Amino acid sequence: MPKIRTTLVLALLIVCCTHLADAQETPADLLAGAWAEYGLQAFSNADALFAEVLEVAKGQLRWQALLGRAQIVHYQMPGRDPEAAIPLYEALLAEVGDAAEWRGQVLARLADCHVELVPSQIDKARPLYRAAISALPKNSLLVQETALRFLATYLQRPDRAEIARGLEVADEFTAQMVATPFESVFYGLRAEMAFFTDNYSALASALDAQYRAGINNVNLKEGVLFRLARLHEVELGDYERAEAYYRRLAAEVPSSQKAHFSALRADELRDGKLNSDYAPPLSPRVDDAMEKKQP
Repeated sequence: MPKIRTTLVLALLIVCCTHLADAQETPADLLAGAWAEYGLQAFSNADALFAEVLEVAKGQLRWQALLGRAQIVHYQMPGRDPEAAIPLYEALLAEVGDAAEWRGQVLARLADCHVELVPSQIDKARPLYRAAISALPKNSLLVQETALRFLATYLQRPDRAEIARGLEVADEFTAQMVATPFESVFYGLRAEMAFFTDNYSALASALDAQYRAGINNVNLKEGVLFRLARLHEVELGDYERAEAYYRRLAAEVPSSQKAHFSALRADELRDGKLNSDYAPPLSPRVDDAMEKKQP
């Protein structure tokens, strides 16, 4: 009997301690739990916890909860709804006031929503991206990330003049992309803009910069080096540089399907043989070799 009583007392103590711990859960604890559920894509659980935080928290903890609820509406799958997220971001924007990094993040999310609407509201999104970039601290990587999303809007419409304008706008951001994790992506974006406007000199320059910034994806690296080789061979008539890019492809991506051809073609160019015995032939222009698709 004493053993039974001891067991009951211990069970009651455990239950009491559990309830006491729950009762003492802080807004920060609730918020951490909400983001953990969000990361697991348990959006209903996350939303409920964010709602609890909003009942008790102030300042940045409250802002985080508002951001979480807005992002659930914006991004959750299935059922994401950028249009419904807009008023939620706007409400958060009113609360954060002049807090620079917060203001910049929320403005950028608002811009994303306008881009993702059907039909896309690009003309509303661009000023928001500009405002976000201006608001964010200059040393924040969010500046580069937001700039890339802003520049990508110039590839949304199949309009040659619009894409050419985007290539000009990209010049504004070149310096601040150097030596950041976004440098290679930035030059890849520039390359696509140059490609769709038939600016082969700018395309070659952007692809070379993308390659030199570092490309970890083997397939992407193969594509960039092959495009560079063909561009200099077919469009720019710089056979010495074409040979160099072919050799880089063969040496740096030896598993590539194009590696064997690249080594053979490099030897031909070294020997001054312009009409290749190997595929692909020299006659098709770059336009034909790289099919253009709507941005």
